[in-house]
Amino acid sequence: MNPVRPADADLEAILEHAPFGLAIADSEGRRVYTNQQASLCSSALEPQSMRELRFASKTGDRTYNCSLWLDIEAEPAFDEDIFRLAFFDELTGLPNKTLLARTIGAELEAQPNAEAALLLIDLDGLGRTNDYYGAAFTDGLIAAFAERLSGCVRRSDILGYLSNGMFCVFVTDLSGLDLPDYAGAILDRSKEPFQVKGIETFSSASIGISMFAKDGASFEELLVSADQALRGAKSESKGRVGYKPDTPARPGNGDMSVEQRLRTALRDHRLRCAYQPKVDIHTNGVVGIETLLRWRDDDGQLRVLGDFVNLATDAGIIDAVSEHVVDEVMTSLPQIDAVFSLGTSISLNITAHQSTDPGFMRNLLDRLTSYRRPERFVLEITEEAFLNGDLLSRNILPMVREAGVKVSIDDFGVGYSSLSALAAVTADELKIDRSFVQNVHQRPRSQSVLKAIESLGRALGMTLVIEGVETREEVDYLKQHTAIRIAQGYYFSKPFALEEFTLDDEALPAARQPEQARTRAPARSSPNRSQR
Repeated sequence: MNPVRPADADLEAILEHAPFGLAIADSEGRRVYTNQQASLCSSALEPQSMRELRFASKTGDRTYNCSLWLDIEAEPAFDEDIFRLAFFDELTGLPNKTLLARTIGAELEAQPNAEAALLLIDLDGLGRTNDYYGAAFTDGLIAAFAERLSGCVRRSDILGYLSNGMFCVFVTDLSGLDLPDYAGAILDRSKEPFQVKGIETFSSASIGISMFAKDGASFEELLVSADQALRGAKSESKGRVGYKPDTPARPGNGDMSVEQRLRTALRDHRLRCAYQPKVDIHTNGVVGIETLLRWRDDDGQLRVLGDFVNLATDAGIIDAVSEHVVDEVMTSLPQIDAVFSLGTSISLNITAHQSTDPGFMRNLLDRLTSYRRPERFVLEITEEAFLNGDLLSRNILPMVREAGVKVSIDDFGVGYSSLSALAAVTADELKIDRSFVQNVHQRPRSQSVLKAIESLGRALGMTLVIEGVETREEVDYLKQHTAIRIAQGYYFSKPFALEEFTLDDEALPAARQPEQARTRAPARSSPNRSQR
């Protein structure tokens, strides 16, 4: 027996008394149908108790925009359990990719001329966090970040969770909104400490942004563009905001091409050291230099290598690259002394993996101790290495101390350390990531976090160095509101090859933007000035 289709009047009566709200509007936003429950939902005194799902429905050449309301405080029924499993992430309670695609797609179709953007937010370093603390701790960190992120976004924006520490925020209306400040506020909140399973831990996030409709006209297109922007931001360092590049990446095996060029550059001695001064902001004297690696191209220009560390590590040549750097530094010591004072410290960057490799470290220290003043050298190690506290503190650091070489914790604040892990390690220097000084005079949250890091460094007896200083306002804030004396960044000097340095006894120049940095060194510190 064939089922009998209800009459239109019967269907309307069923919808009118349904336990959910349903409102339908035409493509111009005019309401064409609203049931009884929808009227109650749209005027509810406590809208946070309602869950709204928006979607578009096409009938012939007509498009209708539908809103469906469910009471989230009602006793969950079996159908609601299925609905939640299908459309919401179990760990964070946020909409999943399926629901995001439907909701954002409906939003874009309803507002084709909207000024909107998609933010792809990646919680940095979850793989290493998982290796050190375990999956349950990592899930707890993701859930804690989801809760914090929910308090950062506007009620009009759409927040969801994709997977593996990746969140999505669709900014529905950019009018009257400073998007860089909005993204910056999210980054600031991500750097505040988390309490997970009784452990205080630090983390960070990176953000890629795509703009509707310049970077994509659909959710999937915006997501791809935001992912490109995120990768670009992470290639510089963690804890940054990136936008989709105007020039799309060329298809193909890009990483393989760069890897082959890196191998060729190493073979042909086209990898060169550049040096960026560390400056005492109260005396304008250079107290140290950081050794960085540059790539000399066919035109003879030195280029930044981008995310070469990961490529070199994956290619298995990172140790050879590091040996090349040390050899060039040791050979260049007379020129370094000619440019700077004799006691200027020299910092060398090593990866977290290298720092916990006894064989690599022994060979490196043997090379450094062949110089008559090994205490002049500082090994900059990213803070993730300190998560493996037992191996580093018991096996590696005693070896470094015996050699007389100093240790610096690099990029502090964008990694994954807990205070308990850092407290177990003795380091000479703490380098604060640039994200905490960027526009610090305008960011109260960054000011509070900077003060906390400053207190931590003093309590552990470490010299504090702040990276990425670029403006006069940032220098003035550090002078007036902190006890931090040492800084580096484009405000003072960009990194240079030794042949580009010229001596100059003038005081430091006025504030300038990175592209205006002069190709010469700042004033030298006097030989008897303390180097710490």
